This record gives sequence, structure tokens and C-alpha cells, in this order.
Amino acid sequence: MNYYLLLDETTKGPYTIGQLRSMWNTGMITVNTPYCQQGDAAWKSLAEIQPQLEPGAVVSSFPGPVQPPSFARVQVSKSRGIYIILALFLGCLGIHNFYAGHYGKGTAQLVITLVLGWMVIGLIITGLWALSEVFAQSHDGEGVKMT
Repeated sequence: MNYYLLLDETTKGPYTIGQLRSMWNTGMITVNTPYCQQGDAAWKSLAEIQPQLEPGAVVSSFPGPVQPPSFARVQVSKSRGIYIILALFLGCLGIHNFYAGHYGKGTAQLVITLVLGWMVIGLIITGLWALSEVFAQSHDGEGVKMT
């Protein structure tokens, strides 16, 4: 349906309802702006069609309330084999714990190795710690069993 507006004593248009909404949202037209539809002889105030011009006036073609999209979280299980290989070769640096998502343990092992590693005692501590984790650890940082 086409609409005509009376702006500054001049007839402007035709406009679609979408164009009128855009003009409404920018403040170019108000409830006092005269309009008429194609084929009408009398001017009316936009106050009569104000509900159609408001931002929430878009009518959904879907029945019922609109539900927000749901997102499924995909969890990828970590490989226990890779965890063991990383623990055996880079365990003193805590790389295996970073891989599994145990960031606190990984950071502790890395700091101990960097601070005390030059005295060899740090390497012994973190090496034994990593070796014990090879046998004891079966879940990643989110509690998912490693496969």
C-alpha cells in the first residue's frame, strides 16, 4: 500500500510502510504529520497508524513467541596417548597439563622448573610429579575422560 505525506505544504510520496518507519525512526515525521493512502481524499494524522510505525511494530510470520537460538557445546575429548607422550618428554615444563586443560598445575610445573631447574632439584621435582601424573590422571581439566 502506498502512502503520501504532506510535508512543508507539499505532497510527497508515494512511500511504503517500511519507508515511513525509517522516516519515523529518524524523526523526519511525527504523529502530527498529515498522510493519506492512495485513493483516499482526506488527510489524516500519522497518530492513526503510529503502532505500525513504532520499532516493535514488525509482525513476525512465526506463530507463537520467538525463541532465541540454542547453541550446543561440542566437547572434544583429549587423547590420553598424547598426554602421556607430552608428560614423558616435556613433563618438567608442564606441557602435558596445559594440553589437558589443567592450567594451574602446568603453570606450577613450569615455574618450578624455571626457578629451580638450574639447581637440578627443580627438574627432579617436576619430573617425578609428571611421571606420577602419567599413571594417575585420566580426566582433562573439564572433567571429560581422556580417550
